[in-house]
Amino acid sequence: MKNWTIKLPSKASAFLIACSLFLAGGLHANDFITMDELFDEDMGLATPGVQDPFESVNRAVFKFNDFIYLNVLDPVSSGYEYITPDAVEEKLSNSFDNLNFPVRLAGNLLQGKFEGALLESGTFLLNSTVGFAGLNRPSEKLPELKSLPKEDIGQALGAWGLGNGPYLVLPVLGPSSLRDLAGRIGDRVVDPFQNPLVQVDEWEIRTAYSVGGAVVKGPSLVQRYKQMKGGSLDPYVALRNGYFHYRTAAVKE
Repeated sequence: MKNWTIKLPSKASAFLIACSLFLAGGLHANDFITMDELFDEDMGLATPGVQDPFESVNRAVFKFNDFIYLNVLDPVSSGYEYITPDAVEEKLSNSFDNLNFPVRLAGNLLQGKFEGALLESGTFLLNSTVGFAGLNRPSEKLPELKSLPKEDIGQALGAWGLGNGPYLVLPVLGPSSLRDLAGRIGDRVVDPFQNPLVQVDEWEIRTAYSVGGAVVKGPSLVQRYKQMKGGSLDPYVALRNGYFHYRTAAVKE
């Protein structure tokens, strides 16, 4: 019979895990960063200046996430892809992305990008009306509204000069940093479907938004995650480097 030894985290690590679980309590599509965003031709490059003082805790959470992605999210995503026509998948993805408008608007305003805020507002209005609640994206037919940068509050904090801080791996949500953890909490505050300042009273709607969003974004997340694992000697380091490359580029945009 094996003897199991449980190493209790430090107070700082316990606080970070508590914040992570708070965020994981209301997951939706845009809580996840896709692997397409994280990995490009620079995937294998070393990332200078990475702070990872919680590496032992991070690696433990990474292993937990790996189990969840491959044994829970992967089967659910495969079932979703099997029963859902591609055209319907695309429309659902469009709709959930459209609902993340408050976060993108706040990210623009906090950085003083008033033209970007105006363009985001126009995109949301057009897709919500002509696009039938965001199921379609007529905004992509207009050059000035196509492929707008996806701003968030974490990016705004970076634009203000706040450094990344320590690298964190959040339960289920994946890679982050201390700055982006604060940004994620800010994103929740401006999201009308999320606690603590939720504006939608019906729990059924909030649950459908959270669960449905995670399922819709799951297939691309799982596919790229598997590719990353298969092509990396140390997936933990690859994911960490990819995350910091992505966030540094996003702040500089």
